[in-house]
Amino acid sequence: MLSASHRTPETARLVEEFLSLNRRRIRGDPPLSAQEWVRWSELRWLIEEALSGGTAPRNGVRRKALRVPSNLAVECSKPASGALGPVREISEGGVFLVTERPLPVGTPLNFRLVGDRGETVEVEGAVVWVRRPGSDERPPGMGVEFSNLDESQREAVAYLVEEALAAL
Repeated sequence: MLSASHRTPETARLVEEFLSLNRRRIRGDPPLSAQEWVRWSELRWLIEEALSGGTAPRNGVRRKALRVPSNLAVECSKPASGALGPVREISEGGVFLVTERPLPVGTPLNFRLVGDRGETVEVEGAVVWVRRPGSDERPPGMGVEFSNLDESQREAVAYLVEEALAAL
């Protein structure tokens, strides 16, 4: 979550402008101009920096998508993945799932994300990294990258990201 020192009127304005452009980017109606793409990218990095408390990388390796703190519920159909906690972070490319028993890297998962208003989207993905219990102060869990999303799922995930960002 944004710390109190980062919840400023300026940050709120940046988020609002980003959401407006992001909705058009996702839906393509109307498509973003080249200038709007540049502004969308700039806003994304400013928000990423605010969300990280000013520690987001400005040069070098950058994330593929904006990661947003979240508390979405997860429902899994497989017993092996039944011990999953909530989504700690969500992006258009994947989620970080809190769990004391992370699954091995490469494990495929099928699960349903449940939004605050009860909306759901079924997704599949694979575990791409894990954080073991006690490895540091952050919660244990696993990063799951989405795969094979169709247009409807992609739009639903983007909506959940927007919802989480707007809640900040």
